[in-house]
Amino acid sequence: METTKGESPQERNDAKIMKVNGETEGIRQSTLDILESLYDMRLPQEQLWTAELLDVLARVTGQINRELALYVDRKGRITDVGIGDSKTVALGAIETRRSSRRLAGIRCIHTHPEDSGMLSSVDVSSLKQLRLDAMIAVGVREGVARELYVGVLSPANPDECDILGPYSPDKEDFAALLEYIGDAEKALFSQIEASDSQAERVVLVGMKSRGDRQLNGAGEAEVSFLELEELARTAGALVVGKIMQNQDVRNASTLIGKGKLEELRLAVQALEADAVIFDEELSGAQQRNIEEAAGVKVLDRTSLILDIFAQRARSREGLLQVELAQLEYRLPRLTGMGLAMSRQGGSLGGGLGTRGPGESKLETDKRHIRLRITAIKEQLDAVRRQRGVLRSDRKKSGIPLISICGYTNAGKSTLLNTMTSADVLAEDKLFATLDTTTRKLELPGGGTALLIDTVGFIRKLPHHLLDAFKSTLEEVVLSDLILITADASDAQVVDHIRIVDDILVELGAGEKPVVVVLNKMDKMNAEAALPALAGERPVLAISARTGAGLEELKKVIEGIVFSNRLRTWFLFPWHESAALAWLHENGKVFQTEYVEAGTLVQAELDRVLLPRVEAFQAEEV
Repeated sequence: METTKGESPQERNDAKIMKVNGETEGIRQSTLDILESLYDMRLPQEQLWTAELLDVLARVTGQINRELALYVDRKGRITDVGIGDSKTVALGAIETRRSSRRLAGIRCIHTHPEDSGMLSSVDVSSLKQLRLDAMIAVGVREGVARELYVGVLSPANPDECDILGPYSPDKEDFAALLEYIGDAEKALFSQIEASDSQAERVVLVGMKSRGDRQLNGAGEAEVSFLELEELARTAGALVVGKIMQNQDVRNASTLIGKGKLEELRLAVQALEADAVIFDEELSGAQQRNIEEAAGVKVLDRTSLILDIFAQRARSREGLLQVELAQLEYRLPRLTGMGLAMSRQGGSLGGGLGTRGPGESKLETDKRHIRLRITAIKEQLDAVRRQRGVLRSDRKKSGIPLISICGYTNAGKSTLLNTMTSADVLAEDKLFATLDTTTRKLELPGGGTALLIDTVGFIRKLPHHLLDAFKSTLEEVVLSDLILITADASDAQVVDHIRIVDDILVELGAGEKPVVVVLNKMDKMNAEAALPALAGERPVLAISARTGAGLEELKKVIEGIVFSNRLRTWFLFPWHESAALAWLHENGKVFQTEYVEAGTLVQAELDRVLLPRVEAFQAEEV
């Protein structure tokens, strides 16, 4: 059984039309006449059903092998009769319900062809959604009503359902059942309504094919699906169901197959889900088609990540970057998203006088979005230019920049906090950090570096995000050293490092010096072996939470970032002021003395730059 919107019983009664609803095509008129005659039947108010009514329902069910359902009000009047298929029957909307804190005053009686009368999960869901007095299922075999089960909202917890029975079709004493329904209504009336901030209930949908790679004993699709669940939790959703489609070929209109789409539709209703989230990117048309079938909003992995970013962004730059990514994601989907996107058009700019003659709402929305994208990019370009000025000043100071990169939730912010005594937000959630943070790092030999915390990477990271966060991620490209931080306790740590490497290559930072930092060693057993990593890059095992291994990490950092730097003395004759100015611009000057022969300075600079001023190198003072 399922609930759908349709003509209300009151509207039908007002028009004096008593008809059979649902899937009537192919049903003989004589059968429809029998079902329409049920509208003339009146049940005793002290009974939930009668043997006569069940006999009619069972005989017709046996003849057509389809579910039948009817509504009965508290006065015993039958207000709706419907036909479904062999598995489900659609229920019309109930317009007479007085309040969400009261029962509807309607009970539903429906048949299960060639099956028992036990209520299904969809029956229970319909009972709770419609706040029915009772959901009564009749098991029909060979055209005869066999046993009945009755579902009633639990008086102990009206959010749950109690299933009572089995009962016989000829039952006549309903006093106990009626009292139970009365207790349920009292409990519902006294129940405090749920807060508006209650977590959204979501069903996740993944796609798996025979060609999926195996990652440490698990398929890549399954690993990605687990990440999707964690993303949903991070976004504040409650995962109530998961569906995996095993299919090599994607359906062009709905991504998943027809049978799996029907399974999803029933799951959404049975689990009272508010939304569906796919672990694949959906086109606008696919999103619309699935929403029409499921009856709830549909998101894909990209839009879920964008939603998390929107929740997490705090700085003006971060907010602009997220908005840019969202708009670039939505623009090609406007046609498929239809009215849902059109309703958002007014918030994107424009207004009276901006619409050209004959211009459609869709065209207006697209134009507004493009204008907004242009404006955001201009603002981000200004930010990028400002970063360039700051970067030039830093270069003059000679302080190396070290970027902490890695998979999301690998402990990057905790590492920054522990190494620099900072107080950056560090949570056990994906994408806890969006806005980059830079802190000064004191090294054992007295040197200083700048340590920058960056946004975490993830499998299937949307290109919109990489493009939008380009101004932030430029710091990674221009770093002197990259710390790829990974969660050593995660079974997929090797694959996480591979994904980070791939993204660094995409950003243009694939040739930068790298140290692989295996974090969270405190979560591993002492006997556990470190993952085998290919390549010759330094690999250090640490615990950012406890501080274990951090001193060794600092020594390695110092050895790399200062290995190509030389501190020495230079003597510049008075007439070589241009060379002295070049040294100030490209190196770091520590001491300056004025002697008879000229200007004596102690400075540090990169060895590759030494030939430019090597002629002025002097012996140490």
